Amino acid sequence: MKTFEAFKAMRSGPVARLVLGSSASRLATFGFNAAMAVYLLDLTGRATDLGLALLVGTIPFFALSLVTGVVCDRFNRKNIILVCDALRVLVAVAFLLGAWLLDTDATVALVYATVFCFSVCESFVTTSFSSIVPDVIDEEDILDTNNLLFGIGDAVRMVGPVVGVLLYSTAGFAATAISTAALFAAAFLFQRGVAYTQAKASGEGAQGVAAVAREELGMFRKLVTADIRLTSLMANGFTTHLFLYPFITVGLPYVITQVFRAGSVEFGYLEAVCAAGGILSLLVVPHTKRLGTSNSLAASMAGMIIGAAVFLVLLVGPAVDLMTDQTVARLGILTLGCFLVFLAFGVYGTYFVSFMHTNVPSEMLGKGQSLVMMFNALGRMLGFSLFGLLFDHSLQAAVIVFVGGMSLKILVHLPFVKADRRLRTATAADAPALEPVEER
Repeated sequence: MKTFEAFKAMRSGPVARLVLGSSASRLATFGFNAAMAVYLLDLTGRATDLGLALLVGTIPFFALSLVTGVVCDRFNRKNIILVCDALRVLVAVAFLLGAWLLDTDATVALVYATVFCFSVCESFVTTSFSSIVPDVIDEEDILDTNNLLFGIGDAVRMVGPVVGVLLYSTAGFAATAISTAALFAAAFLFQRGVAYTQAKASGEGAQGVAAVAREELGMFRKLVTADIRLTSLMANGFTTHLFLYPFITVGLPYVITQVFRAGSVEFGYLEAVCAAGGILSLLVVPHTKRLGTSNSLAASMAGMIIGAAVFLVLLVGPAVDLMTDQTVARLGILTLGCFLVFLAFGVYGTYFVSFMHTNVPSEMLGKGQSLVMMFNALGRMLGFSLFGLLFDHSLQAAVIVFVGGMSLKILVHLPFVKADRRLRTATAADAPALEPVEER
């Protein structure tokens, strides 16, 4: 059946190893981060310590984004992934030993250091892993592979925090650290078996630090300006992370606890709904292939806008009163909005990454992925501040900005559509005419 087409990709050895390795690594990351949040609160009881840990874990993704792109394009990407997995095994073991031996204040500092080290490794792994896919997967299988990675990735994102907190709550930090080390070791073993030969490394001709820096900056500039479709995609990614993730992360907990005066468990439920939407997008992508990349991206953006528009009900006073009094009405409306947004976002993300894999040269793909990571991180940082301010002053303003911002995605996509149409027209015009059939 077309619906389950993506799962056929698992028959390929490289795809299976990539999916299993990525899943083990992400499960370790999400599980450890969630467990450490609870562990920190148990140690100090201060929310500021938790906030600082989250900040420490975010900074490397923005600060190192351009560096990771250069490194991943100049060195073997598979080896970068393996080194980072091995380092995280060692860091998890070091955390286990340190937490046993140190006092509370030193242990808090150890948590910060561990989160920082994991985030540095993850920033290199994220860029390298995404860049390695087109080098080990046939081009016709790239869309199905990315669809599988996105769907299973969302499943792990939903399950990981639950497993991490449950393990910490029942067995303690030692079991959490040991399981984290074991999962990173499993990721190392799965990905070590991927047959990979990197294409020509970028910038091999430059000599000296200044020459290398000039050459790499020139390549970054070329990536941003050479193909308007890629520029449009990066701007669209920035828009998503400026409006969508901050609204969900900052806005939903605020709306549930401060507007509706409901329990925070409802936010956990809605996070699971978001992840479920992403998982089920895996079944939708095969039905969109006939539309092509440009139209599939536009359709998925329209789906995100429709999902965002559901939240406009928060502007209607009687509806808010009903949702405050009725749990079924409240969760029903919020579930619908979250599910539609992330179902469409899963489709959008699959085509986004697949376009980069098939249109950015392999020797520059690391830099392309690092630019996306940098713009996305910048969008989130600005969005968290923006929506924190908006929700503190006006629920209505926050909702209007969210829906309006998501609607901008279609406008940002128009240059992609126009450039793609011109390219297809030019390609058709350059195609050789068919030879006439000779009379017999």
